[in-house]
Amino acid sequence: MYIYKFYYIILFYIRLNFDTFEKDGNMNLRQLYYFKKSAELQHFTKTASELFISQPSLSYAVSSLENELGTALFQKQGRNVVLTKSGKEFYPYIETALQSIEAGVALLKQRSVCNTGKIDIGTVPALAGDFVSQIIHDYMTISPDISFNLLTNDTKNIIPGIKSGIYDIGFCSKIDNEDELEFVPVLTQEIVVISKNDHELAKRKKFDLSALKDYPLITYHENIPIGQTIRNILYKNNITPKIKHTFDDEASIAGMVSRDFGIAIVVNTPLLKLYNFSIMPLPIPIHPRVVYLAYLNERSHTEIVSNFIDFILKNNYIDTLKI
Repeated sequence: MYIYKFYYIILFYIRLNFDTFEKDGNMNLRQLYYFKKSAELQHFTKTASELFISQPSLSYAVSSLENELGTALFQKQGRNVVLTKSGKEFYPYIETALQSIEAGVALLKQRSVCNTGKIDIGTVPALAGDFVSQIIHDYMTISPDISFNLLTNDTKNIIPGIKSGIYDIGFCSKIDNEDELEFVPVLTQEIVVISKNDHELAKRKKFDLSALKDYPLITYHENIPIGQTIRNILYKNNITPKIKHTFDDEASIAGMVSRDFGIAIVVNTPLLKLYNFSIMPLPIPIHPRVVYLAYLNERSHTEIVSNFIDFILKNNYIDTLKI
């Protein structure tokens, strides 16, 4: 019921923004405060005095609100005013809504001046257990009252998540033509071939890239940036791979290799060290995968998010956490 009331009154605010007598819309919320205070004091002169406005301005605001609603909210009773039946019905909605708004404003003001609050981070799975957790650990040594909400996803979902406010920041690949976002490189990862130690490929001292087409290949989905990068490497070298299984994350790829589903091309992460794999560099010179810190470049972040971004940028994690 509370949610319904609040939703109703917010819709009412929006409607007032378009229909009310004030062109700039600044009176709209004040009208509701005026109504609430007048209902509590039951006296327009006292209300105007407490609100530091003239009585004619108060009377005009209340009258405009009544005209907008199509019903009288107050009636005179001697020198006082009392709520009409409609006013009594309207009052609890306004009281609840204004209390909610005031509580929300107070919360945000508190967070803006205090080093407390929560930061929502979206990250590609490869970084969650090592890179991002290390940054969080380091930051909490200087800001222990900050809490973090860490969610793994792929780049194509992290980017819109940042833009919609689901995430405050993200760690992901860079996407072209995303002018709303800042992309700052923070980590490089080598692209490697992995197999079980007893696999035929692992027994060779060296191999050509063309050897990969002889084996079932496991790698990333083609609709994520790292998957596109790997396919471009192969196609540019005239290799048509036998891609049998594709995944979004390194854990799934490593699990398939460990169960003899094939070899894999994957980024080298600490996770791979948990398996009994041969980890072999690709036999061609290639650029490593670059992971970026992504965040909106025009949003006024809360102070705690801005401080966290500054912390990441000022600390050279490329050197300290490189695979």
